[in-house]
Amino acid sequence: MGSFFTYIGYGAGAFFSLIGIAMILDFVFPKDVPAQFKYMMGFTLLLYGIYRVTTTYFKAKQDTRLLKEDDETTKSNTLP
Repeated sequence: MGSFFTYIGYGAGAFFSLIGIAMILDFVFPKDVPAQFKYMMGFTLLLYGIYRVTTTYFKAKQDTRLLKEDDETTKSNTLP
């Protein structure tokens, strides 16, 4: 079970990725905006979304590992 902020991180990553894809596929900007600008913004948002998902995943994995280590330390300290 992840924390609230983990879900926010995954949601933000998915949102930015979807907006980036929509910009690349020409669903968001008006037709009079230059194509180079659409592609630049689209790829930037897509890469940022991938970055958010990746960093959120590794942060959640690190938090889980630290919690497991804390539990093991607590158990070893309570043994007679």
